[in-house]
Amino acid sequence: MSYSQLTNDMSIHYQQQGSGPIPIIFIHGNFGSWRHWLPCFENLPSQYTAYAPDLRGCGNSQVTDSGYDIETLSQDIQQLADNLQLDKFHLVGHSLGGAVAQELAGNHPERIITLTLVAPAPAEGMASLAKLSTKDSMFSAKNVWSFFDNIGLRKNLHTLSFKKTMPGLRNNRSFLNMLVEDALKMDIKAFDGFLKTLKLWRGTKYLASFNFPVLIMHGELDSVIPLQPLKNMQHTIENCQFYPLKNIGHAPQLEKPKAFNKALFNFLSENHSLPTIDDELLPKKKTFIEKLKLKLKHFLNFN
Repeated sequence: MSYSQLTNDMSIHYQQQGSGPIPIIFIHGNFGSWRHWLPCFENLPSQYTAYAPDLRGCGNSQVTDSGYDIETLSQDIQQLADNLQLDKFHLVGHSLGGAVAQELAGNHPERIITLTLVAPAPAEGMASLAKLSTKDSMFSAKNVWSFFDNIGLRKNLHTLSFKKTMPGLRNNRSFLNMLVEDALKMDIKAFDGFLKTLKLWRGTKYLASFNFPVLIMHGELDSVIPLQPLKNMQHTIENCQFYPLKNIGHAPQLEKPKAFNKALFNFLSENHSLPTIDDELLPKKKTFIEKLKLKLKHFLNFN
């Protein structure tokens, strides 16, 4: 395990893969860890070195009493990049990590080669959290979390939630179990802090300063992040591409890793091109047509 000392009282765990000259930093989302990028790490092209930290309070990183707001989280990633002596890097963020990536890129655009936002918290905010109370009451999210934890049902709750929000994982037990394990490791302080910051954070002021190529990826079955706020971001950012992924939900990098990796690493290349949206479906269509022709041939020969 690798750790980086960010301040006198805070250390962050990160995983490194590859030894190429081009750095990429991956930022996971709520309830996650660096392991949410495993398929990317396992298929990393040779020209890259990838770094994936655990956000504070998640995975193997240190738990702190505070600092779970998006501004501080982005500073954590900036300090990690400083410690690793990464002057410029590709930046990839998922969900909450997408907001952290926007915050970092907005404050330090000179350090970003490209920005990839995977089902990110929208720059205009999370409308679904507007009515959520973050006050410390009996029915607050934090206390409900504690209640389910105390009666031993939090694991079941996470499993049901992930099956709903990430339908592509219903038949992938290994990834689903990994998600649940990571969610159970996340500290309640992080859960409470992430919820509060997602309710309040806005990143629209940064979009005009994105003078680097941007890619937004979104699963058509995503029930966490709505489509329209992401399309609004695309129209506001000068050099931005939008890539929808079919038949998957909130975690494209885990639900359909082959198609996700193809799109991501194509975008990170010098021409920033993307595969045709239906590329991942073509082999199945071709096979079906070939089988149909074969059956027709047999039928004609038989008659």
